[in-house]
Amino acid sequence: MYAVVRWTVWQRRWSIVWWCLGMAALIGLTLGLYPSIRDQANQLNRSFNLSGSTLDLFGGTDFFSPVGYLNSQLIYFTVPLVLAILAIGLGTSLIGREESSGTLEALLARPVSRGKLLTAKAIAGMLIIFIVISVSSAVVLGLCKAVSMGIPLGYVAAACFACFMLVLTFGASAFLLTVTGRGRVAALGVAVAYGMGGYLVSSLAPSVPWLKNPSLLFPYHYYQTAGILRGTFLWRDIAFFALFTAGCGVLAWLSFRRRDLS
Repeated sequence: MYAVVRWTVWQRRWSIVWWCLGMAALIGLTLGLYPSIRDQANQLNRSFNLSGSTLDLFGGTDFFSPVGYLNSQLIYFTVPLVLAILAIGLGTSLIGREESSGTLEALLARPVSRGKLLTAKAIAGMLIIFIVISVSSAVVLGLCKAVSMGIPLGYVAAACFACFMLVLTFGASAFLLTVTGRGRVAALGVAVAYGMGGYLVSSLAPSVPWLKNPSLLFPYHYYQTAGILRGTFLWRDIAFFALFTAGCGVLAWLSFRRRDLS
């Protein structure tokens, strides 16, 4: 099983490198601009007097205070949605690519059960996401300190961890849909719709009362990074991400061990 994990990660080594470099460049460009607006934050917030529903799309914070800038420009919107592309792509390809290329049967011909193969692929996917988010988090922490944002680095690290847990749910949903035999394209479309739809529903729920109950079904509802950065977050909300990911894993295992492979 561990050989499958190592081989899967090794196969994607250059993809991991490019993702790390791309995320570092994105974060560096975004946080590198903050010193130029830091001294004008109050004036800029008054100038950009946006409605509450618009601010909710960026985490419910202003754009130019330290917490508001980090949350709205990176942690709440940009980083998780960019990394969702990585996670959903992995979720649809870890098993889906092997099956479509005809190499899945060759893997299963080796002394490894379906359950162990599925577990190895899932671990490899989580490890790849963890590597990219770890590098991204290190860049965020380093630049927050370098530009003197004044946010405790422990809170920033906690927000990055919450981002990792959120992104896992996107990958897990795509992985489940692919493993059940729905096809990579269908799994990709449904996972993207669930992720993006969840972002819109959960972000607009504070301003649109009838969306409050439906928003409970989406991971983004529990992704309250503004509270994390202010030190007021309820960590029990992270349990939703863990339970969602574990539930997708169990359902994927139950489906994969019983279905016929194409």
